[in-house]
Amino acid sequence: MEARVQNSEEKRKLAPSFDFKRKSEVLREIAERRKSVRLSHHFSAKLSKVGLHLPVNGVTENVSPGGAFIKTKDWREFRFHDQIVVTLFIPPTFSGQVKNIGLKGSAVVLRRVEKNDGVAVQFSTPFRQFERLSG
Repeated sequence: MEARVQNSEEKRKLAPSFDFKRKSEVLREIAERRKSVRLSHHFSAKLSKVGLHLPVNGVTENVSPGGAFIKTKDWREFRFHDQIVVTLFIPPTFSGQVKNIGLKGSAVVLRRVEKNDGVAVQFSTPFRQFERLSG
């Protein structure tokens, strides 16, 4: 019986193709989902970053103490690891106040999701420490 040594090209053909980038995205998403419970509520939001002339408008799809997914038609303006400022506008029906409350804090973009037209952000400032905007 003759043993045959495969060259690297043959080994590559036999090895299943694997998308490591997609795997890391999926694992990051699973880890993020398990960290905290998400509140599925639609708050108006504004996203700002250096280089944008005006803040980008959006609406939260879900929010947790650690982050949010924000739907916006301008999701292409953001990149992975962009440092941004997020302002969420909490309505009176949710806050018990007389008018909307603006809460502003820093965040990092975790991913852009084309099929949902939005960005997932992780709060750099704990949500409970977001700055309350007067007005």
